[in-house]
Amino acid sequence: MRPARGQLIALRPEARVADLTDEGLVAACATGDRAARALLFERFVDAVHRFVARMRASDPHSVEDLVQATFLAAFQSAARFRGGHVRGWLYGIASNQVRHYARTEIRRKRALAAVAELPPPPGARTGDPMLAARLPQAIAELPHDQRAALVLVDLEGERGADAAAALGIPAGTLWRRVFEARQALRAALGGGAP
Repeated sequence: MRPARGQLIALRPEARVADLTDEGLVAACATGDRAARALLFERFVDAVHRFVARMRASDPHSVEDLVQATFLAAFQSAARFRGGHVRGWLYGIASNQVRHYARTEIRRKRALAAVAELPPPPGARTGDPMLAARLPQAIAELPHDQRAALVLVDLEGERGADAAAALGIPAGTLWRRVFEARQALRAALGGGAP
């Protein structure tokens, strides 16, 4: 008897995970069965890897991370699997992971380009290649809260009210964080003490 749509399949103690169909493996993954997750990964990792590698041919270093992210997302959403072709379901998840990664990369590259265009801190020589090389690292070393405020306001060009709402903080807190981040950057880049 086939389970109703959305109903999980309970494994009988005598049933072996290796004997399950692909759909049965997904159902077992939904219950948190580690053996089922390992076997699902084993059955489909090569196909997912090929798919992701073809989608991200220009960036081979991210392929492994995207394959792992695909299977993690599949394990988390296994309870919502409604039957059908498991390989196609995994390809859909992988496609979404690649799309999300590409959007994140585009935003990261734009932010880095904007950092390169930031005006130098007071007292720094204009066009100093050493300064331009140190700036992204100095921003990366800021505390998370300061970095988020600085990036939203100075790099992404968000209005103060919008940036504060995005971070879930009052506007005054946002501006204090931006001020502190700017001071820390000046100090890190040799433009004055904080």
